Amino acid sequence: MDPLSPTNADNVVSAKAGIESIEYIDDLVREYLLFRGFDSTLQALERDLEQDRDYGFRADRMTKELLDMAQELRVHDLQEYWKYLSRRFFSRLSPKYQRTTKMFEKRLLRLFLVSAIQQNQRQAVRAFMGEHGQALGQQGGDWVPWLGLEYLAQPQTRSEFEAYFTDEWLASLRAALTDFLQTVFPAAAVPRILLFDRERREADALRRRLEIYERGEARVTARGPESGPVGLVEDHIGGASHSTAAAAADADDSASAAPVSRLADEEPTQQLRIFQQDVFLEHNAGIGLARFSPSAELIASYDDESVLKVWAPDPTSSAPALNNELDFVVCAMAWDQRHAHLLYMYDDAGVIHTLNTQSNLLSRHPVASRRHPWIHCMLPAASALLNVCSAQPESTADVAVQLWDPVASRATASRRLPPAPETHGVSASLNHNGNLAAVAFGSGRVHVLDTRSLESIATIDTAQRDLCAVSFSLDEDALMAVTETGALTQWSLRAGYPMLAESALDLGPAATVPPESRLDCDRVAFTPDRQSVVVAPQDYCLVFNVDSAAQTDRTRRHKGLVSVIDVAADRLLSASEDGTVRVAQYRRV
Repeated sequence: MDPLSPTNADNVVSAKAGIESIEYIDDLVREYLLFRGFDSTLQALERDLEQDRDYGFRADRMTKELLDMAQELRVHDLQEYWKYLSRRFFSRLSPKYQRTTKMFEKRLLRLFLVSAIQQNQRQAVRAFMGEHGQALGQQGGDWVPWLGLEYLAQPQTRSEFEAYFTDEWLASLRAALTDFLQTVFPAAAVPRILLFDRERREADALRRRLEIYERGEARVTARGPESGPVGLVEDHIGGASHSTAAAAADADDSASAAPVSRLADEEPTQQLRIFQQDVFLEHNAGIGLARFSPSAELIASYDDESVLKVWAPDPTSSAPALNNELDFVVCAMAWDQRHAHLLYMYDDAGVIHTLNTQSNLLSRHPVASRRHPWIHCMLPAASALLNVCSAQPESTADVAVQLWDPVASRATASRRLPPAPETHGVSASLNHNGNLAAVAFGSGRVHVLDTRSLESIATIDTAQRDLCAVSFSLDEDALMAVTETGALTQWSLRAGYPMLAESALDLGPAATVPPESRLDCDRVAFTPDRQSVVVAPQDYCLVFNVDSAAQTDRTRRHKGLVSVIDVAADRLLSASEDGTVRVAQYRRV
């Protein structure tokens, strides 16, 4: 595996972090070689470092070398070094960005020509034009005036050349080229050994997760002594095991338990309330996909005209806004949970596109399975992307779950799920750390898998026809399931998988709900604390308490049906067929 392949998108880090990691790793390698007594290897390492053409991925040093070559009239060295960079980095970028690399190559060559004139080395201009003038002339455009540069006595006084002889143009080239290289390096991935920022990212994620758990502490601890690590999920991930007697007692309790209409006798004291709503006219066509970034600072939205936008609903945000007209159809979309600036898109040709939202660079990675080329959903699991695919579009007769590793740019595991009755939908959900996945069929069958190995942990037959969405409970001791008609059930993950609760979400009079507004996986979302579920039956969203099924709030209406919703820690979004996105902030009161 190429250690810097841009397909290793899970290992992408910022340029600054990458530089610091490289220098630190170089020192660690030196210490290790000294410790092992590998003196000759250490000497070879030092020689290679002295000849490092990548300059430790220091964009400023690389830019200085390029500019020095041009100003010192070493044009052949300049062209060879640029070819090296193209092979190593630029050639792996999306074709969309090849024009940018050509632009910088042209500017560097013009810096060489300007420097030759300034140093009164017109023979260098003559030699260059003798070798490359014909090819440049065939390109036409703004190269044509440069063909006669050596014959002009004072080219710096001509309007077409004047800007190139100024210090401002050189400073602008230096800054722009440095910025470009700084975006290329993060777009390429680095070896796992350099990912020392992962610990910081995971710590931030754990802090956010802890806040969610603290808000839901009352609900989790209300289970009393059963709240310990005694469920199926906890046992699977290495929690403490039951004694035989305790396990038997659990089984007896599960067997004797009957479904109830409410999981709790009393409604929680805190209810989710919406206190601010803003509508954004971001698109001119219906929106099919929309997702909050992990921090909820950004929204990625994609419409029916293949326009992808990445934007911040907060007008004070300094995050860059992107507006890209894509040349492919996006079927599924997911943010990287560790590297929040990476957005993955699965197209209709079986290719995953990785968008660096900081630099707007796009890379492509073919991943389609010949047997299961059609994507149903894509989720960011613990260390890979979890793709749920089928043999035929919108078919569930032959479904497989695939792990795609952005580090290796390949599928690392695949598991074909047992045949199920033909239905029209598959949905999936991850637990809090992405190590477990629940894959639900519209027929009511739910498969619980370990995302690290795709090992089957449990299969639950809910007998809930038209099942459209599932989610793990906050304590991961149960699964919550919602059907297209608003039936909400909760299922234990203990032995026997009994139903814990059954209720109905009030979606309004059935006669007023058109068939096309039946719920689907894109229009059902649970809040991170799992206390509430948001559904969009028509042109608005309804918020329900999970335990009581009581409606606690609703959003304002769009002009068209809501096509997709998403929920973050303190806000929710609804995107509509009318091209608008409504962002509502909520809190518990």
